[in-house]
Amino acid sequence: MNILVIGAGALGIAMGASLASVGHRVDYIAFGETRDAIERKGIHRIGLFEEIHLPPNFAMVYSSYDRLSDSTYDYVLVTAKATANNTIARELSLNGDCLRHDSIILLMQNGWGYDEAFLRYFDSDKICCARVITGFERTERSTSKITVHTAPILLGSLYKEYIPALDLLARQINKSGIPCEISHDIAPALWSKMLYNCALNPLGAIVGMTYGEMAENEHIRAIMDLLIIETFAVIKKAGYTTFWESREDFLAEFYGKLIPDTKDHRSSTLQDIEKHQKTEIDTLTGAVIKLADKLGGVPVTNSRTVYRIVKAIESKF
Repeated sequence: MNILVIGAGALGIAMGASLASVGHRVDYIAFGETRDAIERKGIHRIGLFEEIHLPPNFAMVYSSYDRLSDSTYDYVLVTAKATANNTIARELSLNGDCLRHDSIILLMQNGWGYDEAFLRYFDSDKICCARVITGFERTERSTSKITVHTAPILLGSLYKEYIPALDLLARQINKSGIPCEISHDIAPALWSKMLYNCALNPLGAIVGMTYGEMAENEHIRAIMDLLIIETFAVIKKAGYTTFWESREDFLAEFYGKLIPDTKDHRSSTLQDIEKHQKTEIDTLTGAVIKLADKLGGVPVTNSRTVYRIVKAIESKF
């Protein structure tokens, strides 16, 4: 398979290394120091699961979309921050020769609503989503460390029950050592992750703590409880479902399993803040607030507060 990875951050490096290690061609869209590091040092997946080290020049690294016509891709993995989606979708559409008629664009991003930019240019049956709750950190420009893992990556479509092309991709990710499965109803998985992320990501960025440290702090824990209550209420009011019947069921698993499994992880939002980069807060807490406003009658006061604090921190960049 020919695979294009757009976004050479922690997730993109790990996914590219994984798929290249089982025999597939992987190219990147990457810029600046990251592009140079990949070309000079190759890419590396370390941490949990088997380590993968790929030498320099194992793949092409493009810094311009208009050069993609030299290749045709079966899969495009979008692992960049959702803040770049408008640009990515537009550039892919302008350089559509790099896509086959049956190519899949897989959005491996945090949040909800990040697919909207791509639906302006592509048919819905080309757009798929991934639920990723494995933790990745980029320790060097071209090295990704898998720090935590609590459940398989899930691949699916929000618009069709089944897309056969995802089966092959899931098998190859599994073959590389990272558990991956197909979901015929990905929306509950994405909203279940939203419950997790909206409690941890913005607060983690504000207080600079690992997930375990946050859960052990009574003050932070109390705020997380409020954020979960608000997010669950919005999900229920909108008619969506999660893997839990009630917020109490989720809270029990959140503190009993999900946090212990990921206790040493630092949120991607915190990692962005430390690098003085824009975060995905708009597709996380921002998406919950937007949906609450659309529905009316669902109070999200605490979510608005943490959202505004993160946006205030971002405004300095």
